[in-house]
Amino acid sequence: MQAIIEFFSSISPQGRGFWVLLIIQGVVLLLLLITGFQLHKLLTRYKLLLTGKQGANLEGILLDLGERMKRAEERLLSGETRIGQLEEEATTHLQRWALQRYKAFANIGGDQSFSFVLLDRKGDGVMLSSIYGRDESRVYAKTISNGKANYPLSDEEQQVLAAALAGRKKRNK
Repeated sequence: MQAIIEFFSSISPQGRGFWVLLIIQGVVLLLLLITGFQLHKLLTRYKLLLTGKQGANLEGILLDLGERMKRAEERLLSGETRIGQLEEEATTHLQRWALQRYKAFANIGGDQSFSFVLLDRKGDGVMLSSIYGRDESRVYAKTISNGKANYPLSDEEQQVLAAALAGRKKRNK
């Protein structure tokens, strides 16, 4: 260290400036070499990342994933549209029903008569009633619109309609 101080003491001020600049350039050159080596390592890693070990190209993989995502989104939108259509369509399917058996006449044993109602989600549907008697049996069909019958209903028919509208599946009296 003493030799370096003596060397710089013996040099003229312009020579000292030259040597200082030379040392600074050497340090900058060393830093550039280190940075260049790190950049070379980084580029090697980047190329390996893009090509992969099996030769698969990351860019191609990402583009493929983008296409697959686009197709998946299209299928999702299509599925959502179809679900909306099916939900709308489901309102017209017969979903609620009720059945009530009863004795229509006092002199006939057993619950041979019945009222059966089938309704969709809106309360539209049909009611079938069978009245059993000793000499004859009759079957009546009545339309139901918005939960109301288009013809007068007996007490049993009103009960079975109320049960179907409430979603209860009434089977017996």
